[in-house]
Amino acid sequence: MEDNRIISQELEEMRSQISLLKDKLEKQAIVNAEHIKRSVRSKMSEINRTVTATIFIGTFALIYCTWFFASQGCSIAFTCGTGIMLAVCLALTIIQRINLGKIDFSQGNIVETARSLSKVKTHYQEWYKVAIPMIVVWLAWLIYEMSGILGWESPLAIGFYCGAGIGVIIGGITGSRINRKIIGKATEILAQIEELQRES
Repeated sequence: MEDNRIISQELEEMRSQISLLKDKLEKQAIVNAEHIKRSVRSKMSEINRTVTATIFIGTFALIYCTWFFASQGCSIAFTCGTGIMLAVCLALTIIQRINLGKIDFSQGNIVETARSLSKVKTHYQEWYKVAIPMIVVWLAWLIYEMSGILGWESPLAIGFYCGAGIGVIIGGITGSRINRKIIGKATEILAQIEELQRES
């Protein structure tokens, strides 16, 4: 009889410890989930700021470049072509910013959030396939246009070509870094969403 009472007390103690352990694990999971959500919101905010800054730069480039090439006496075709190219790039960036703005991690479905963010990430990954050929064609056209205005071998023309080359290199490096940053942050967020799904 005494043995049964001791066994019963030990079982009760074990149940109590298991219950405490379960409560502790649940609380830990909630804390971890909240930490992940905060981290995701911070990274989303960073992506949004980067894309918004790109929109401001793109708007300035559209206005300035169109005015500059028109003022230098470039052909209407080249000036309009440059304007259209920059306007399309700007429009695509604005569309991505709108898509990012629709992602509401705190309220929305996690699976839907991941799908929307994956589309944005894919856009930035695939953008190189469009951007590099477009820049090569535009640069060749720019050299052709300016050689007609400045000549091929004048000191002014050589200075312009060197300046344009440096500008393209700096622009390419900056654009590539922005792209990589957005892709990297999106990859981190998607990994954290996956972790959150495993824990829930």
